[in-house]
Amino acid sequence: MSNIKTWVCVDDEHIYEATVDLSHRWNGWLSPGFTLDAVRQLAAHTEEMAEAEGFDCSDQIIVIDGEPEPVVLHVRWQYHKEEGAQAVNVVKPDENGLYWIGGWEWCWYQVEDGPLFYTANATFDAWQRVLGQSARRIGEILRTQMPEATSCLVDLTSLGHIVQVDGDSSTWPSNTDSDGPDGYGPFDSETLGEADEVLRKALDHGRDRVSLELGGWRPARDIRQPELHRIVFAPAGHPHGGDALLDEARAAFTEARRTWLTESAPYLVNDARAACPQAIGVVVDPTASEPFVMFLADNDDPTTAVPVLADLAEKVTERLEAMFTYRPTGEDLTAAGWSSSAPARLDGAYHLLFHEA
Repeated sequence: MSNIKTWVCVDDEHIYEATVDLSHRWNGWLSPGFTLDAVRQLAAHTEEMAEAEGFDCSDQIIVIDGEPEPVVLHVRWQYHKEEGAQAVNVVKPDENGLYWIGGWEWCWYQVEDGPLFYTANATFDAWQRVLGQSARRIGEILRTQMPEATSCLVDLTSLGHIVQVDGDSSTWPSNTDSDGPDGYGPFDSETLGEADEVLRKALDHGRDRVSLELGGWRPARDIRQPELHRIVFAPAGHPHGGDALLDEARAAFTEARRTWLTESAPYLVNDARAACPQAIGVVVDPTASEPFVMFLADNDDPTTAVPVLADLAEKVTERLEAMFTYRPTGEDLTAAGWSSSAPARLDGAYHLLFHEA
């Protein structure tokens, strides 16, 4: 049994410091041991979950303080009526003071980057708000000339544009003479252009289909055109938010992206130094699908190639791909400590110099 200290998660929302044996698994899931402090955190979160979702569909960890030591209970409320006292067990600490909770029962998984987990979630949530506010604003713009509009279809290829607007009793384009010679129907080109601009700014920072769907931009499976996405507008009569709410969401997302880049940097440095101990920095092309370009080496020619194990270099590439998930702008990179004067002299490249260990 080879235990390591790491971080684990079971609900995709909270992480806890734990001791685990990565080779000791149940259906791929881990069996973690926790200190009493971590158990208290877990207890608080399971209480919140039970209150929010109902005690009959949630396990709960309870810490009862007393002498000579606290008592930790694992309560399976959903089985209480059938099993009574059997639905409750006392979790006793082992010889090292660790409480082994949820093993062979809960779906615990490892979170190697620890607290960076929260930064990643906050950045994703900020982008989801941009998607939601963009959908709302697109609806408000289109309703200025088609008040009954309820949704639109968008084509995400190239720059992205609106291809259809649906209402309760009408659709644009209608494929009839009612659309007029210009084909804009009830709209003018300026209105469609304004709505398209909101759409494109939302797409500037990502087009991952799964993430878009989570943000409410769903593939148009209802009309058997999953290559298109449907954006559903707020109900008629919903308060008009104008540009202010969207601008606020964009600003919060910009701050979140920059925080994500900044807080990810130490992890990148560790990965880079593991791959190339001579590295004093890294050069990237933020617009590429694989942004990693090269290490900067600590010698007379900082761009000299040095031998690097492929799997370690791949870890650096994966780290950078994660950091650049939201397509950071040059301003984002500069704000997070990157420089555009890359020694590699590549157009559009940026570099990050490492601080002394």
